Parts: sequence; C-alpha cells; structure tokens
Amino acid sequence: MRKFLKVLQAVGYALFVPVKLAALAVIPLFVFWYGYTIDRNGWFQGAQYEREVAQALLDGHSITNYTKMEEREIVKLYAQNLDKAPTSIALGSSRVLQITRELAGDEGFFNAGMIGAEYPDVYDSYYLFDRVGLIPDTVILGIDPWLFSAGPDANTFKRVDMQMWNEYQRFALGRTDIDVTQATENMNFWMALTSPAFFHESMEYYLDNKENGMRPDIFDGDLATEPGEVKMPDGSVWYGTDLRNMTAEEVNATATAQFVSSLVNCEEFYELDEEHIEMFRQFVDYVRSRGSYVVFFLAPYYPEAYNWIVNFPVRYSGFFQVENWVRQYAAEQGIPVYGSYDPEACGCTHADFFDAWHVKDTGIRKFFPGLQAIYAAREAGTLPDPLAVQPRMPTATEDPIL
Repeated sequence: MRKFLKVLQAVGYALFVPVKLAALAVIPLFVFWYGYTIDRNGWFQGAQYEREVAQALLDGHSITNYTKMEEREIVKLYAQNLDKAPTSIALGSSRVLQITRELAGDEGFFNAGMIGAEYPDVYDSYYLFDRVGLIPDTVILGIDPWLFSAGPDANTFKRVDMQMWNEYQRFALGRTDIDVTQATENMNFWMALTSPAFFHESMEYYLDNKENGMRPDIFDGDLATEPGEVKMPDGSVWYGTDLRNMTAEEVNATATAQFVSSLVNCEEFYELDEEHIEMFRQFVDYVRSRGSYVVFFLAPYYPEAYNWIVNFPVRYSGFFQVENWVRQYAAEQGIPVYGSYDPEACGCTHADFFDAWHVKDTGIRKFFPGLQAIYAAREAGTLPDPLAVQPRMPTATEDPIL
C-alpha cells in the first residue's frame, strides 16, 4: 500500500508541474490576446471604433456619432472585410458623398468618398479594394480642382494615411524606390503585446472610451427627423434636418460666408502642377489596367460661389484651368464626364445645394443619369462629348480691388 501511495504521489507531482505551467502560461497568452483584440493603436486590425463602424456598414446598418472617426481607416477596414467586390464605387471628397446606391442605379455600389480628401486619399482608396483582390467594375471618380494644385492648403497631408499611400505607390504603380514596412512585420509591435504596461494601457483605453460618447451608434430612427449626419450602409452620407431644413436665406448666408472667406483647397493655386497631372494620369491608367470602367464626376459649386470665383481670374487662375484640361483629357481617353464646376452648365439652382461646396441629390439627378443609363449609352455609342460642355470663364483679366 505504501508503495502504491508513493507511485500515486509521483504521478500526481508529474501531472501537477505541467498543469501549473499551463495555468501560468494562460496569463501571458491572455495579455497578448487582449492587446491584439483591443488594438488601441490600430497596428493589427485597425482602431477599435473604426472597426465597429466598418462592421456595422458591412452588416447593412446606418451609423450615427461617427464623425470623430477616421474615415480612411473605416474604408480600409470595410474593403478588407468584404466578401465580394462592389460592382461600383465612388472616389473623392465629401463633394461625392451624396451619391447613393439609388442615384448610382446599382445595388452593389459603395461610396468611398472621404471628408477633406487630398490626392493620396483619392488615389489609394481604389488600391484598398485592389489589394484584397476585389476589383469594382466601375469607378465614379469625383474630380476636385485641388487634385491638380501644388498649393499648401491642398497638400496638408494632415489626415493622409502615409502607410497606405506608400503601399499604393510601391505595389500599384510599381515604384521600387518606395519602401513599405507592414505593421504586422514590425517585431516591436508584437513585443509590445507581451508587455504588462501595454496591457494596462489597453484596459484603460477600453474603459475610458466605452461610455464617453466616442462609440458609434447604430441608427434605427426616422431619417426625416434626424438632426445630425447619418452614414448609410452604402457609404453615402445623409445630412440631417439641421442642414436639410435650412431656409434659402440661411443657405445663402452660410455659403456666402464660406466662399468669401476662402475657396477650399484652391488658394495659391495659379496653374496646373505638372507633377499632379502626372499622378492623375498614372492613377487613371492604373484603374483601367485593372479592368475598371472610369466615369468622371464634376460636382458643381453653389451659384453665388461660382459667380464670385469668376470675378477673380488671377487669384483662381489654376481653378479655371482644371475643368477644361479634364474635359480635353477625357475626350482623348474616351472617358465620359458628368457635371461641371459651373452650376449653370449642370442645370442646378440655389435650391440644389446645402452650402457653397455640397450639391444635394436633387442637383445630382439633373446631370448624372445613373450607371445603367451610362452603360446603355456606351453600348449605343451615344456617350456625351466631354467637350460639348463649356463652363463659364472669367471675362476680366485682373482681380477686383476689395
């Protein structure tokens, strides 16, 4: 019996050691897993709340309380978690965000526009879908005049995702002089996940932000009575009653204050920049080489804003060169152009705008027929001639003295 007990004791001890070691191993594994899951710096999966927005959109939900989120990260996370490619996408700044699935005439449409988008944001947005093998059939390319400006206000790079911009240049354009280090390749990031201090910071990050209003909300109310912005499942933005219910006088006052102050991203823009022109050409060539059909979209400016700009042929000389260049390039490349910076050329009136820069869906319907009509016109050989539209140009040669 005594011998048997000794055997049991030996067996028990032999089992106790690995069990104890396994139990101890759970702790660092949990610390590693928690840091990776929370990903407070967005190194591995993207920032926590941007992930929530992207997943909600993928699940078909509309979102409120999202405007503090980083849109570039949301679009990236949306693209990399898609099951299949969108049939069409819109690229550009907030001036394209009113294009919806209904206006596009395509249930597979996604609006990848971004507030304050600079040229890297626009160009590498397409790459976000390409890098995961989800090539859209059609790209509606919103072309803002500042894409061709070398001016400082058009090239702030304040929000640009430089990692993604470098990836686009390296892997989409084949620039071998651009070095790209993936976050997941940086061993310092992985080592941080094993740190108790990093675990503590992740815990604090989660608890501090859980209830402080940063978390996006799924919208299930009535759009007709919602005062704030709503991000729709197709990526477009529904402006709330705070904007939609403004009187004509209020819209005009808001717009006037905007354009008299500054023509957004177009100050110190005196001529088309050759480097920016080349980047635009490279992007269009890249998109078409991947098999996507390209449609140019020129969002108009508020009537009084355009009238004001026309009075400054020197101050905004670069602005006035853009549309004619784009139309000439489109004619050479066989790319259809819809819209114009000149609202008169689009048939848009004061009632078709939220402010100086953003046209309503009512205005878009006046010049953009939807993709099905565009496809039919392409098949029939009746696409509009890009050179048939002639936006108003300045008649004076000098700026007025203010």
